[in-house]
Amino acid sequence: MICFLPEIGMELEKMDPKPAQSGGAMSDSYTDDLGMRRHTDWKAVTMAGFVTFLAAVENTVVGMSEWPYMKTIDPQATSQFFGLVSSVSKCGHAVFAVAFAYWSYRAQSTKMPLIVGRIIAFVSCCIYLCVELLPEGRRYLMLFCYFLFGIASSSSTVLRGYIAAVSTTEDRARAYSSIVVANMLSVVIGPICQLAFSGMSYPGYVMVEGFLKFHIYSAPIWIASMTNFVSIAIIVYGLKDIHRDRNREKEDEMFNIEAIKEKIRVVMSMDLAWSLIILCWVEKIVANLSIVTLQSVMSPLVMISFGWDGQTTVKILASCMGFVGILSIGVATAFIFCRLGNVVSPRVSFLIAVLVSVVMYVLSYPYEMTSHKIHKYNETTGVGCNPNEYTWCDSAYATWPIVFLPVICIVMGVGVPTSMISLDTIYSKVLGNIDQSMMQGAIVVAEDLILILGPLYAARQPEPPRCGSASCLRAFGVHGIASISEWRVGAPPAMTRAADRYPAVRLLERCHQYATRHGMRCARRPLRYKRTVKAKCICFLQVNVQL
Repeated sequence: MICFLPEIGMELEKMDPKPAQSGGAMSDSYTDDLGMRRHTDWKAVTMAGFVTFLAAVENTVVGMSEWPYMKTIDPQATSQFFGLVSSVSKCGHAVFAVAFAYWSYRAQSTKMPLIVGRIIAFVSCCIYLCVELLPEGRRYLMLFCYFLFGIASSSSTVLRGYIAAVSTTEDRARAYSSIVVANMLSVVIGPICQLAFSGMSYPGYVMVEGFLKFHIYSAPIWIASMTNFVSIAIIVYGLKDIHRDRNREKEDEMFNIEAIKEKIRVVMSMDLAWSLIILCWVEKIVANLSIVTLQSVMSPLVMISFGWDGQTTVKILASCMGFVGILSIGVATAFIFCRLGNVVSPRVSFLIAVLVSVVMYVLSYPYEMTSHKIHKYNETTGVGCNPNEYTWCDSAYATWPIVFLPVICIVMGVGVPTSMISLDTIYSKVLGNIDQSMMQGAIVVAEDLILILGPLYAARQPEPPRCGSASCLRAFGVHGIASISEWRVGAPPAMTRAADRYPAVRLLERCHQYATRHGMRCARRPLRYKRTVKAKCICFLQVNVQL
């Protein structure tokens, strides 16, 4: 396709002063202005990164000690119940991610959903610190706390659409890397907070008799609760809501049944690559299966396999998480400052990240030369493999921690952040220049499906670690097939054809939108891509376009 891009751009600016209504809008005026200025608002991206970081720190410090703490204050807690707790938390995250995204879209506000999320997080911390007030059944109150933590963390999903709105397509990979850097920094800072209090044994110091205690498990929560006030200050003074002119009367009727049906028809009629969007959702699910399994079983696994008590488990896993965070920051920094996303195609980097994960499954398998018998159960400390819970305690083997933990750290520190950045970039480019708030919320829900079901599957499987690794290998097989499929066919036309052709197609779409609004005629001609033929509407306006 031959096209005179400068002339087309100038003509479109003259005859289309308002942006096209292409289904959903964060800020039509802002997006149009951004398209003319062609630069990213890095200040807004930075502020969003700070908010993400503070929210992630809170989740990190809570997550490191959740199982050891639960097992310590309520010996009746089982690994199956712990899996249920994780699932309930993620269920709250999934449901309220949609609610916060809807709220952000309807109110045209990013700030209010974030502020409410931080308030819920603070309330969760307060309840968490008072959990020992109950004489029994403390695990159920902890379940409620984690449900609230899931709701609070879901408010941060609106930042994905916010970053998409304030960044250009060319800078999208770097912009999304700020979220990954924030999360990875939290993986470093969180363990540091935990290790700072590692010498403080349980039950620690009594602050208020019969009410509050300060010990290895609760001390980081005090710090996490204070971060919510800093987050609210940044949200209020650092972020800016993106507004647009709207028809209030139409918006009042927007969410009745007929309006919803019409909205669905409009969305389905949009020129989106739905097959690729669904593929991204599926890939997001399978890509998180192994991660969820590790997160769900890691603490119980090391306490059962190696006979570590709660404090030892917290110390060692905190150190490992810190190392993972350092590696992840290095990967994200490569995307931001070295422009790795522009040097290597997101499809290629995503496939490489999946292949790197093979190392974890191969090297962490309990071979005879690198494994030992499962640690016997100690009734006094409650650690080791309890034959009353697991029938395979006498025959199972576990990989030596000196082999198991470094392999997990390297793969989680390199493969996971690479796949996260790459898949987010692919998905954002597939969606194109639309308001991505609702669609970004949709992929978060797709991710949460496996985050809800994964812990239940991981916690209740009656297999020994050797067979458990085989289950992970089966999961990886599904992951690999989906990933290779995406690498082969998952790139949208914008990523498979020459770079200079994509803006031309975008301009043709805007041309068609303008003509539709003004009742002008269009002719349909096929645009031939690399391997597909699609019908596109070519508008015969005052624009010189040749195919």
